[in-house]
Amino acid sequence: METNQLQNTDAEMTIDISKIFKVIARKKWAILIVTIISALLGIFIAINIPNEYSSQVQILPELESKDGAGGLSKFKSLAGLAGVDLGSLSSTEAVRPDLYPNIIQSTPFLMDVLNLEVFVSKYKRKMTMNAFLEENKKQELATKILGESDDSDKDMPVINSKNIPLETIHLNKKQDNLIKELQKRVGATLDKKTGVISISAKMQDPVIAATIVRYCQDYLTQYVVKYRTEKTLKDIKFLEERLSEAKRRYDNALFAYSSYQDRNKSLFLNIAKDEGKKLQYEVDLSYNLYSELAKQLEEAKIKVHRETPIFKVLEPAQIPVKKSEPKRSVMVLGFAFLGLILSTFVVLGINYKELGF
Repeated sequence: METNQLQNTDAEMTIDISKIFKVIARKKWAILIVTIISALLGIFIAINIPNEYSSQVQILPELESKDGAGGLSKFKSLAGLAGVDLGSLSSTEAVRPDLYPNIIQSTPFLMDVLNLEVFVSKYKRKMTMNAFLEENKKQELATKILGESDDSDKDMPVINSKNIPLETIHLNKKQDNLIKELQKRVGATLDKKTGVISISAKMQDPVIAATIVRYCQDYLTQYVVKYRTEKTLKDIKFLEERLSEAKRRYDNALFAYSSYQDRNKSLFLNIAKDEGKKLQYEVDLSYNLYSELAKQLEEAKIKVHRETPIFKVLEPAQIPVKKSEPKRSVMVLGFAFLGLILSTFVVLGINYKELGF
């Protein structure tokens, strides 16, 4: 009995499948026409989608040294002759490499990119990234079909610039949309195993893609260097000012003591001797202060050298020679396959009574 039931089930399935194929064969021209129309639609869309070009640069940042002297042990003996103690220099933490992508995606950086002047190979002239992105937006297929998007600020409340706190960014709607567009096109990734930073940019112009990647590389390295050395550079400026004051004080004290000695070659009075001791004390104090400040200044200069990170460029920015997107053949095949599947299901749905459902 089980064998008979299995045979009956197989027979029913065979009958059902044969009915499906009969319906498809009868409506094959309708399915074919829909598939062709879908493929033509895919061709139309693929042709109107502009080419995208990707450029990438890979850099290897300097790894943080665990040595308290920052790896400057070779300078210790030389610095010791000048009275500079490198052992007193403490290590300063750098911007962690895993934060580099956040720097590239930050609003201040992207605002700088919008104002960057680039050469557009399509137009054979230079223009700002702001103007380039707006021009591309007007030429997009969706914009042509649906019309211009509303980028006005009519829905935004009126904000007086005087009431905006300092160091607060105020963007209009158009600027906000352009920055979001750049965030999609520019980015950085960190390979945690190797420590390599990859910066990439995808633009509708190959020259601009390479230009943006190189600009990102320079901005990132300068940002990290500034972060590492900014405090020490301020210390150097402060010490230079104090050293200049200490030198003037020492020169004045030495001049006063020398003048006193010239006027009092033969000392008999204790009051005169005490005055000489005071002037000598002022000279010694001024010299010690000048010497200590000079020592601290040299330490700070060495500290700047130690804290300046080194970035090794593994793969420099290159102008792409071929597009990265869109894959037009894949897009057309996808539309054709989608049209085939949808038309088949529609035909089967319309003729469901013939299938015995």
